[in-house]
Amino acid sequence: MITVPFTPTMKVVEAKPINNRSENILGHWKDGLCDCCKFGCFHPHLWYAWCCPVVLMGQVLTRMKMNWLGNAALEETEWRSAFRNTLYVTIGYFVLRTIFKVPPATLQFVDGHYKEVFPDVPIWKIIIDKVLILTYAIYVLTVLTKLRRAVRAKYSIPEERCLGCEDFCCSFWCTCCTAAQLARQTADYEVQHAQCCTSTGCVPDPSDSTV
Repeated sequence: MITVPFTPTMKVVEAKPINNRSENILGHWKDGLCDCCKFGCFHPHLWYAWCCPVVLMGQVLTRMKMNWLGNAALEETEWRSAFRNTLYVTIGYFVLRTIFKVPPATLQFVDGHYKEVFPDVPIWKIIIDKVLILTYAIYVLTVLTKLRRAVRAKYSIPEERCLGCEDFCCSFWCTCCTAAQLARQTADYEVQHAQCCTSTGCVPDPSDSTV
């Protein structure tokens, strides 16, 4: 009996990332600041940007591996928890605003004239309400500005207007549109399916149970 040795051959396939067109977007934005409806009026990133841009910001922070304060994460746990922490901040803010919210003034007819009548609210409650609004606004503005600067650096995108403060101006005047543009820049929604309740805003990788 004659035996012939058999050596099996293995075909090696090089893995490619889902967003394999990332090299083609260096140096410029994928689309404009106001192209929020590019993927339709019911796309998850659009509704997040409109209703809760801070949570969408948290998803982009996770993609960029930054922590919830807008800094480069030193450990994996920091960027893994960015989305969760921004969600906690948002929930906490609205809960506290509900508790300490000051009712608005009402128009009342007094002595033959309409005048604004302010509710009788303790001064400490007014102070807490204003501090909450200011603190939340500063947090969102600071982190979104740092996030936009980081995205521009990653994709080598130069400033076009308001040189030196473009990131701040976009984050201040166009918060929702800025968050949406950063989401579209850091994910290929033509390939990756968007999903609301994930840390990255995309359908999670089955092999990664932490996303």
